[in-house]
Amino acid sequence: MDIRFLPETDLERAVCADPEWQAGAAWGTPRPGHPEGSVAAHVADVLSNVEKVATSPGERAKLRLIAILHDACKHRVDESRNRTGDNNHAVLARRLAERFTADLEILEVIELHDEAYNSWRLFTRGRVPRAEERIRILVERLGPSLPLYLRFFRADNGVPGKDPSPTEWFESRIPPASCSS
Repeated sequence: MDIRFLPETDLERAVCADPEWQAGAAWGTPRPGHPEGSVAAHVADVLSNVEKVATSPGERAKLRLIAILHDACKHRVDESRNRTGDNNHAVLARRLAERFTADLEILEVIELHDEAYNSWRLFTRGRVPRAEERIRILVERLGPSLPLYLRFFRADNGVPGKDPSPTEWFESRIPPASCSS
């Protein structure tokens, strides 16, 4: 498998050596929003953005682990079913991540990493009250983890081929007092 980044820590090396992670990292072909193709190539792009958004070495380490794991289970999603619960790549990625870390902040960001995007999609389809409610619930659930989530959302959605609109929309919905960016 072609991994386009170098794991930096023993933890990152353990994740990248895991057969389930490797299968997920190899999955993917170029598609809308992901012209790079494989999950591993996307991770490499996100890691480049982590370098721009991290505010400290500790946050950088968390963002790197989130980036490496966040899409690792897309290959396990059954496209013929609704992508919820046990058929949601982010829920599955959180479960994979739980084998490597007990850090609840990291686990929550992995599980919720697409929630702001999903809310934006509702908004663009005219379901404004539901989109706003989902953002409110997301912000409440994340609590003090909101700044980390926001930085990861920027890194994940700031890669080539992605529309900046979801990030701009989400940032405009965050109460100023709840997030320092």
